[in-house]
Amino acid sequence: MVLRTDRSIGLERRPVPTLRDDQVLVDIDLCGICGSDLHSPQTPEVYLGGFIMGHEPVGRIARVGRDVTGWHVGQRVCINPNGDTCGVCEACRSGRLNHCIPATLERAIGLQADGALAAQVAVSPKTLHALPDEMGRVESAWVEPAATALRAVLLAGDLTGRSVLVVGGGPIGQLCCRLARHFGARRVWLSEPSPERRRHAEASQVDRAFDPRVETAEIEGLKADAVVECSGSEPGVRSALAAARSEGTIVLVGAGHAGLDPLTILIKELRVL
Repeated sequence: MVLRTDRSIGLERRPVPTLRDDQVLVDIDLCGICGSDLHSPQTPEVYLGGFIMGHEPVGRIARVGRDVTGWHVGQRVCINPNGDTCGVCEACRSGRLNHCIPATLERAIGLQADGALAAQVAVSPKTLHALPDEMGRVESAWVEPAATALRAVLLAGDLTGRSVLVVGGGPIGQLCCRLARHFGARRVWLSEPSPERRRHAEASQVDRAFDPRVETAEIEGLKADAVVECSGSEPGVRSALAAARSEGTIVLVGAGHAGLDPLTILIKELRVL
């Protein structure tokens, strides 16, 4: 599956990746389709075009380059799409690897380099994480999305005894609900217009799931300590700002072009991440 240079998405035949001596070839078992993949034609800032898509993969090592150590053929792995760090920039030297510009905006797997919506992908061993034998096949495919949700929930700070609203009940939003509860949130709410997605709220340990199309007043009256915005939509961002208490925290997870209201942020002294 390729995002072409004309910004269209389609199936293409591609040759088997050429393996460099410093790379590992992975046979792809499963690869999730991220919500950002669906909007990739409209986000040239991160999706360059001309590359195979897919940045949520798991698989087994098929070949190991001659300069690679510590990995072996047949090993189960998941791939961090932003893991090919440069090692020399200020972010890398200070241990903030997720802020390495080359890794995130120049050669991220499935965004600016060939990804895993294909039979095989050649990657740097720096992107690999070994999967334990006891982890199930389907569960392993959730590693990358779960890492995204975990990062968001940790950014919200100490949630012990606090209230959390998650805006957007897709896979990342459902994971954020579960993780917020895991980290001790006293109340967990979900705002999601889709009835199908709201049906997963109980399994995600949500106290109440709101339909933002008809329960706007109720959502805005929550005064949540922390809001995790996972929709990336303009209505979702507006709702997040309105539902947060004064001096509350908002974590933006959904990728979109929705604008933030600076006046609301100023008046409520919100912490926006």
